[in-house]
Amino acid sequence: MRKLLVIALTFCFVSADEFFEPKTTIGGYGEMHYDMEANDGDGKLDFHRFIVYYKHQFSPEWSMMSEVEIEHNMVGSESSLGYKGGYLAMEQAHLNYWNGSFGFKGGVILVPAGIINEYHEPPTFMSVERPEYNKYIIPTTWFDNGFSLYGTKGDFNWNVTLTGDLDGDGIGAGIRGARLKGYYSKASSWTKTIQGSFTGVDGLKLGGSVTMNDAPKDDGTSVGVTLTEFNGTYYKNNMYARMEYGMIDYTDNPVTDTSNGYYLDLGYNVAELVGCDGDMFVWTRTSNYTRDDVESIDISLFGLTYKPLENVSFKFELGSKNDADVMRFGLGYMF
Repeated sequence: MRKLLVIALTFCFVSADEFFEPKTTIGGYGEMHYDMEANDGDGKLDFHRFIVYYKHQFSPEWSMMSEVEIEHNMVGSESSLGYKGGYLAMEQAHLNYWNGSFGFKGGVILVPAGIINEYHEPPTFMSVERPEYNKYIIPTTWFDNGFSLYGTKGDFNWNVTLTGDLDGDGIGAGIRGARLKGYYSKASSWTKTIQGSFTGVDGLKLGGSVTMNDAPKDDGTSVGVTLTEFNGTYYKNNMYARMEYGMIDYTDNPVTDTSNGYYLDLGYNVAELVGCDGDMFVWTRTSNYTRDDVESIDISLFGLTYKPLENVSFKFELGSKNDADVMRFGLGYMF
């Protein structure tokens, strides 16, 4: 009896990590697009992205996560028609700690601004391409070297992130060209992002963030950037809605004082009505973005997205971008 008691007490003081088996997993995503209206109506077929994702779990709390991306099939080449080759980047490579309520990241991380920048796998959004707003207002994918503290308290999630500076000389009508992407990043001001989200209503997620930086220029001055965004996603009883609005205020930017934009998706899952397996969404999008006093882009889309499996999607959309027609087909996957 005494021996059994000693054994039981010994197990009580052994860490749960002693029974954990470290493991490495591989994932990824990819997408191909056919833009039927591109190249003067001749169409453009592009395997836009191929991503490999590696994760190693050291213990129940500690892990390493990474993501390497190839865009447009090849890197460093040029076709006989003059088209330049693709793009290779390490978009994530960070050490992560998570105990169920509090977490830490350090390394190459995503800036937690908006929905698509963090969750940009093709089956997670309706359109063939990522919303164009997420190219010119919140430039997706936006990543850099830095650190994050994040956590959850009940139905509220929070994140505080510090990443390298933007390039003040690359800021014009937007900040897309100012991302240094971890390549010799500077941290004289740090890019500071505060994010929060609420999930206390079934089927609904509401969130927002503020990102601030005094982006240094080569002449010793800087351009002030304050990006504020609000977003929401609702999916319940086959009804789908997603919206995001973002605005950037600048100081000492000779091109513009502000840029802003939004998109609104409304859809319905008709799979049960038409008797097909998986999910089939009929959806519409209304979007606008303005980057200076002259440019204002209006986008209207109508689409059909079929997901035979949760992580496989086939998409078709048509509509207009200002006076130009839009017609695209795409496929995507994630695992």
